[in-house]
Amino acid sequence: MTGSTRPDRVVLIEDNPGDARLIEEMLAECRRSGEPTADVHHAESLAAGLDRLTTDEPDVVLLDLQLPDSSGLETLETLLDRVEGVPVVVLTGMPETALGIEAVANGAQDYLVKDDVTPEVLSRTIRYSIERKRTERELERRTEELTILNHLTRHDIRNDISLVVGRARELAEHVEPRGQSALDEIVQSSNHVLQLTRTVGDVVESISEEETDLRPVVLSRVLGIEIEKAQGLYQGAEISLEGDVAGVRVRANDLLSSVVGNLISNAVFYNDKAVPVVVLTVEADEEIVTLRVADNGPGIPDRRKDSVFAKGERGPGSAGMGIGLSLVDRLVERYGGEIHIEDNEPVGSVFRVELLRAPATNP
Repeated sequence: MTGSTRPDRVVLIEDNPGDARLIEEMLAECRRSGEPTADVHHAESLAAGLDRLTTDEPDVVLLDLQLPDSSGLETLETLLDRVEGVPVVVLTGMPETALGIEAVANGAQDYLVKDDVTPEVLSRTIRYSIERKRTERELERRTEELTILNHLTRHDIRNDISLVVGRARELAEHVEPRGQSALDEIVQSSNHVLQLTRTVGDVVESISEEETDLRPVVLSRVLGIEIEKAQGLYQGAEISLEGDVAGVRVRANDLLSSVVGNLISNAVFYNDKAVPVVVLTVEADEEIVTLRVADNGPGIPDRRKDSVFAKGERGPGSAGMGIGLSLVDRLVERYGGEIHIEDNEPVGSVFRVELLRAPATNP
């Protein structure tokens, strides 16, 4: 396949000789208007078209869904199984417009109503279909690369960093007082890397999901697990939960743990106190569940409260990537909720997350 959106090779699968001749004449008209010549290979049945595709990969396939040996969406499905990387434009008659729309939903790049086709419309549709398919393949390639990165991040890197943290803690009783602060910095930074590797993995998962499958999630379970994880990572911090969350379920998915984990990690890591204090509280009414994550850190200036969730946004002196809070904001929005930042008293910040409550009777 060429790198241009101008087709060099077109396979036309159409059993009606008149319709096929009309399409070929329109492509010839495009050539007369100055566009490069495209070789058109005409097949009158699906089987003949598939035989042609075994010997040559075209730039685009023009497909009539009603053929002697196949009809309807089954025609498209059979073709797509054989030419996964080639854009397919479906040809329909006026009564079949709804079928054309359904075909696009099932993998075709576009559809054309035969009675409405002009040389300009045909040429434009082919070019756009080639470009969309190229973009689709590029996105698939990048998704595969992200999946590999996710595996490396979640397993290899995390295992090595966990080993660093474990060995550093074993050295604590053997280090002289003057070296204790350096060892503490090693442990803290290593723990932050662990949190970042988890966040990167969650970002990849959130990108890879075509749809967010929302369901009732038991909030107390998520909070308990994330608090326990944070207490293991940040042993000098005080992290607690207040409020009765028994039986409370929210509309979310498995990535809710990333929302809670990132908020706790952010509250601890960017805290300037000798003992970071993080308090989680939950309030629930019939429709909304409000989770507050409060800390005793330096706080966030009003001028930055609206921008702190922006991708790549980092606090003063932060060495982080700014992806944790951006992910939190994106996930909360997917859940149909809201997140806001308030001032804590006497010092610090409060991240207020409002989530939709799910019925307690749901499984």
